[in-house]
Amino acid sequence: MKRAGIYIHWPYCKSKCPYCDFFSRVAKVDQDDIIKSYLEDLVYYRSLNNNYHISTIFFGGGTPSLITPQN
Repeated sequence: MKRAGIYIHWPYCKSKCPYCDFFSRVAKVDQDDIIKSYLEDLVYYRSLNNNYHISTIFFGGGTPSLITPQN
C-alpha cells in the first residue's frame, strides 16, 4: 500500500502579513459550509479505493487555528 499525505488549505486570516506567499484573505466566513465541503472531498477521495494509506494531514495556508473546534 502506498503512503500519502493530505494538505488542507485554510485561506482565511485575521490580517494579511506582508511576507506571506500563501493565498489568503482577511474575511469572516461561514466555516460550516467550508468544513462540510472539505469533508465531502475526503469522502469522495476515499471512495476511489486507490490503495493509499494516509499517513499525515497538514493544515496550512492562512491561519488554520481560526477554525472553531467541533466534536
